Amino acid sequence: MTHTTEFPSSVNARSLLLPYTLILLGSMLAIQAVIALAGGEITLLAGVLTAVVGAGILLWVWRNYRQLTHVRFGLAIAHAIAFAAVTTSFNLHAALHTMSLSSGGADLESAAQVMLAGPWFGATLLMSGAWGLGLLIHLIGSILGRGWED
Repeated sequence: MTHTTEFPSSVNARSLLLPYTLILLGSMLAIQAVIALAGGEITLLAGVLTAVVGAGILLWVWRNYRQLTHVRFGLAIAHAIAFAAVTTSFNLHAALHTMSLSSGGADLESAAQVMLAGPWFGATLLMSGAWGLGLLIHLIGSILGRGWED
């Protein structure tokens, strides 16, 4: 008796995930430009735009769910791309902002105080930590499912 495991038909991962990645990177660059134009402050507009990007990610996953389940680790990869694009953009901006504060006459302690006592704390440390934990759980689940989440 032969037992064969049937895997879902494959989807071109490049044509599915590359446009998603590029649009997400462009969106995050635009949000970081808005923050830079606001003097490096995370304003309500930046928060709303980030929420719009989050809603866009959810909508894209919902619209492409079937195709993503036909790519091995597809949902996990989409999740990892979103995590990397969003959190890296905020963390890099925070690092550059901190360096500019410290080189602009403020000492490093004052620059750190600005970053840790304001909205940057949530946009960097809290978001990266909470989302990173969720991503780790998702990746472990994907590994246990051998890459198929359907």
